[in-house]
Formats: sequence, C-alpha cells, structure tokens
Amino acid sequence: MSFLAPVWLVAAAIASIGVVALHLITTQRPPPSELPTARFVPQGDARASSRAARPTDLLLLLLRCAALLLMGAAFAGPVTHARGTSLARVVVIDRSRGTLADVRDSAVALTRSGDALVLFDSAATIVTSGAADSLRALAAGHARGSLSAALVGARRAARDLSRGADSVELVIVSPLTADELDAASAATFGRWPGRARLVRTAAARPVGAAVILVSDDPDDALRAPIAALNATAARGAAPATVRVVRSGPSSADSAAARDGAALVSWPRIGSAAPSAQGLWAGNATLVAPLARLAIPAAGRPVARWADGQRAAAEWPLGRGCVRAVGVGVPSAGDVTLQPAFGAVARSLLAPCDGANLWAAASDSLAKLFERPGAAATAAALRSTDEDSPLAPWLLAVALLLLACELVVRRVPVEYAA
Repeated sequence: MSFLAPVWLVAAAIASIGVVALHLITTQRPPPSELPTARFVPQGDARASSRAARPTDLLLLLLRCAALLLMGAAFAGPVTHARGTSLARVVVIDRSRGTLADVRDSAVALTRSGDALVLFDSAATIVTSGAADSLRALAAGHARGSLSAALVGARRAARDLSRGADSVELVIVSPLTADELDAASAATFGRWPGRARLVRTAAARPVGAAVILVSDDPDDALRAPIAALNATAARGAAPATVRVVRSGPSSADSAAARDGAALVSWPRIGSAAPSAQGLWAGNATLVAPLARLAIPAAGRPVARWADGQRAAAEWPLGRGCVRAVGVGVPSAGDVTLQPAFGAVARSLLAPCDGANLWAAASDSLAKLFERPGAAATAAALRSTDEDSPLAPWLLAVALLLLACELVVRRVPVEYAA
C-alpha cells in the first residue's frame, strides 16, 4: 500500500499530538477552604486548570486521536497495487502525415505483451488491449502530428500501468518532423519522471510548392519573398500549386482551389497605416511595421498577432483550400527582405494544411526528447487526483468515531457558589 498525498499523514499526526497535549491540561475543582463568612469568597468559576502527569479521559483521547488519524489517512489517498511485472513500457507511435511504413515495422519489432500503445496524429489514442491488431492496421494519415498530445496520453497510460508495475519506460517511435513540435512539447516531455528512448524513423518527403503570384505590379512587395521560396522549395514528386491573389479572387482562382491548389488571398496594404506589430506563423516570429487587415471569421487560424488575434485563416474548398491573410506589407522598405519575414511567408504561402512543413526536426532538437537513466518509478507516475477506494471507508469510520465521542464525552458539572 502507498499514499498519493502522504503529507496528510504528517498533519494528522501533529494534530493528534496536540490533542494529547490538551488532555494533559485538566480543569478541576480546587481544594475547599473554610472562611468565616461567604462575603470573602472571590467571584468567578470555582474551577482551576492544572497540568496532569498522565492524560485524562483516556477513552475520549483514543476516540479523538483515532478519528484524526483516520481522516488524515483518508485525505492521504491510500492505494493498493497488484504485484505485476517489474518494468512496463508505453510505446508512443506516430501515425501523422509525416510518417512512412517503417514506423509500423519499428513499432511491431519493439512492442511486447503488456505494453500500452499511444497512437497519435493531431490527437492521441491509448490502446491497452488488441495491440497486435492496432499495429497491423497502422497507416499514416493526413493530419498533422502533435507530440504534446501524445506525451499527455503517454502519461495517462503510464499512470494506469503503474498500478501493476514497479517502473515504466517511455519509447517514442516517430520521424519527429518539425510541424508536430510546438512550444509545449519540450515542457510536457520535461515532466516525464524517468528514462525515455526515441526511435527515429524516416520522414515523408515534403510536398513541393509552386507559388504563383497573380499581380500586375512589377514592384509588388511579395515578388522577392515568393521568388526566394520558389528557389529553395523542396522538390516533391507532385508539387502543390499555391496561387496568391492581391485583389478579389476570380472564377479561375476558385476553380484552381477546387482542383487542389491553395488559393491565398493577400490584399495590398491600401490605406491602412503600418505600425510595429508582432506576428507568429508556423514556428517563426516576425516583429516589423505591418498593417492589420480584416479577414473572415471562418476557418482554421494559420497565423496570429502578438495579442492572440487571428492574422490569417484557412478553410477547405473542393480538393484545395482558401487562405485569407490579413497582414498588410508596406510597399516601400526592406520588411519583405528580412529572414524573419521569409520564415513567416513560408507558412503563409504553404500548400493546404502546411504540407511543405514536414521536414524532420534537427538532431539537436530531437535529443531534447531522449533521457537516459532509470525508468520512471510507479510512485512518481501516480497522480494526486487518482481515486482511492479506501478513502470513503476511512472517512466513514472517522465520522462514526466522532459521533461516539459526542456520546461518551462527559457533560461538565456546574458548581454553585
């Protein structure tokens, strides 16, 4: 047996010591004295407090201390754990769009009986039974991966495994692409209390992007960053078309989106006055003089301003998508020539659902999700919000003892003056 919050045991023990100390202070009638007249009797209660060599009212003392200790044990959350295997494993398996079939092969080779599986793309699914069937049916999907969601699911699965195991090891099978890491990934992994192993597999090739700017202005502010993106874009077997329009989209633009292109509506700055703004898109941040333009309320956010407001949004159209960008770029100046703007434009001008951001994360970044040493102990994995089946019974017995204390407690005797 172990306790989820043992500090309550210490609190109950301290309270019991206080009760014993109070029972050493007795209130009794002082010895009688003969006086010639009653007028010399002092006003007040004919009782006095004194220290006793041993506690008084032993039955009351036992009832009170027992009730306090039982309540402390109930709040401490006693749990019992069946004796099981000494080491269990949680295997986190990537099934997002950035994976290949070798993820399934590696998972089959690593997984053994009793392991818990966490299958993840944009959400995590915990599999505790029928692992073999789940692995046979494993295939890459079309959703972006989220390692943070997978790590949260792994912690839940490990907590369940800790009820029958002494320790739990974490194994991550993933190509670890850049698009499935976010600001919470490293912090979430940092809360894992033991050994973790990363098995990196091959990542799917990024989808090549051919960005077409529909503009009759030879000095358009977006020409330079779009030319740079086209020059450095990854070449895939079937490049996706990204069509950027600076005015209202035409019927030909909408038809291109229905055929699978990404239609990006990026208006010119117009009469809006630029000011210093912070912009976040993908994994890049830009601080520059920009103007905020209105965008539709519908769609999935693609970029946000520093105050959390949406700067760009995307929604599906046919086999493609439409992306509205509300970032006004000054026609004069070097904003679009900054490396930070190019990094932000890479997300704003990506194929639908950011498909060209599948590149594998760097080795130095991947090392953040590995940890040598001992496996996580069962005690470290148990959560303080875990249900304790014994706690209600302990509280019930404590309340029963307090009720008995009311019956047993002596009624104070009043003395007349």
